[in-house]
Amino acid sequence: MTDTIKDALTTAATAAILDDAVGKKWYVSKTVWINVIAAVSIFAQIKYGFIIDASTQALGLTLINLVLRKITKDPVVF
Repeated sequence: MTDTIKDALTTAATAAILDDAVGKKWYVSKTVWINVIAAVSIFAQIKYGFIIDASTQALGLTLINLVLRKITKDPVVF
């Protein structure tokens, strides 16, 4: 192989590794925060008795997570 091809392969491999390793921190993730809010809401329902039907909650959370998945570009890194 020529040096140019070796350099190109090295650059491509390095970029691929960095793309997998680089992501956003968990506390920047909208999906994580929506799920935290959902968990807090469940505890609030239990404590205060304001109950929303489980299937309605599941549908709402699923739709919100689908929208967030569509707009999310970066992986989450812990």
